[in-house]
Amino acid sequence: MPNNGRLTATEIVDLTSDDAARIRFAALLREDESDGHHGDLVEHAAALVTTFPPGLVRALHRYGNGGSLHNVLLVRGLLDGLNVLPPSPATTTPATLGPEADAAALMLLAVLSLLGEPFTFASLYEGRLVQHVTPVPGREDAQTSEGSDTVLAWHVEDAFTEDRCDFFGLLCLRGEPGAATLLAPARALDLPAEVGQVLREPRFVVEPDVAHGAGPTPDLPVTAVLSGSREDPEICFDAVYQRPADPADADAADALKVLVAAIDDAAVAHVLEPGQLLIADNRRVVHGRTTFRPRYDGTDRWLLRTMVCASKRAHRRRGASRALR
Repeated sequence: MPNNGRLTATEIVDLTSDDAARIRFAALLREDESDGHHGDLVEHAAALVTTFPPGLVRALHRYGNGGSLHNVLLVRGLLDGLNVLPPSPATTTPATLGPEADAAALMLLAVLSLLGEPFTFASLYEGRLVQHVTPVPGREDAQTSEGSDTVLAWHVEDAFTEDRCDFFGLLCLRGEPGAATLLAPARALDLPAEVGQVLREPRFVVEPDVAHGAGPTPDLPVTAVLSGSREDPEICFDAVYQRPADPADADAADALKVLVAAIDDAAVAHVLEPGQLLIADNRRVVHGRTTFRPRYDGTDRWLLRTMVCASKRAHRRRGASRALR
């Protein structure tokens, strides 16, 4: 199990009530001006950056360029002063939920836009740029954003594709004391040298996960789990969908088991509270979530998530698409 470590003070940015009020006012104004034209959502969000306090801009710049101890950043107080929200949706694809929730989505996009270009996949939750993370009745055991009763296993977002995001953000609208977000940076993994070497070799494949509506895929690309420098390695891992490319490769299978144990030992846990935005480097950090018991009464845990591509060049090569196909 995770060692319940915590984020460090240098990985936390606190906004004042005045900061949050200024950003929120601008977000509500932009949401009103957009009049539901979501094709302009990112441009409307980008305009909010002018309302950010210098400390937040500096922290995002520093984090985007050099990371942090755990390669995560926590922004607190972003939604301070937010008015009463609608009930938590019982679906990850709800209809429009009103100006306050829509303004929160704009604020999330605005912050993440300083780290890259927001995008998603057409196959993922109807291609929504801002996704809802909330428990869904009948999906309690799902290894997706809809699950609750089972531990969300260690993974990076969309490990099956090189087009996966570079950073993602989770903005908490409603929290749940029993639900901890678990994070483990690749740089903290204590692995035997021979295991690390196996994980750096192209001996593994990853199936698309069920959230994309995909079944078993033939001719999967063969990839490594670890790459990059020894001091600040990158990781591509999914405990559910990843396996050795060769079913007879016992060393690769054993390496994955050792890796999971090392991730458990390196993990930090954070329970998100309303107004907190947790940002993680999807190329260097694996994450998961502990179990919790949903109530389905409109007060359940409710997060907003968005993903960004940090490379402008890569984004252009993808056709500057907001929903990759």
